Amino acid sequence: MHDYPSDAEIVSDLENVRQALPAWVISTVELVELAENAERAATRINAETADRSRKLIVEVAEWQQKLSDWQELDLSPRLRAELRILKATLDASMDEANAAAGQLGLFR
Repeated sequence: MHDYPSDAEIVSDLENVRQALPAWVISTVELVELAENAERAATRINAETADRSRKLIVEVAEWQQKLSDWQELDLSPRLRAELRILKATLDASMDEANAAAGQLGLFR
């Protein structure tokens, strides 16, 4: 049987992703809705909301990079599958968040 020592190195960090993922997805959906509403109303979002949205995007991007780095390790098939699923979810979330950020001009 193959031993996967790298699994133990990332399991605790991966738990952080598992716990944060629902909040990131909800925040991303709210950001998309905010962008659509702001566009319809031709209004700008307040500075606090813009800052919170930027932080969300940066945090998720950092985790995306970690997940990509972890995928290069010699991991168990179960953990490798979980990483692919989590990464795909974060990738989809980032696509939505970046599109909304573009509409809102968050990174100008």
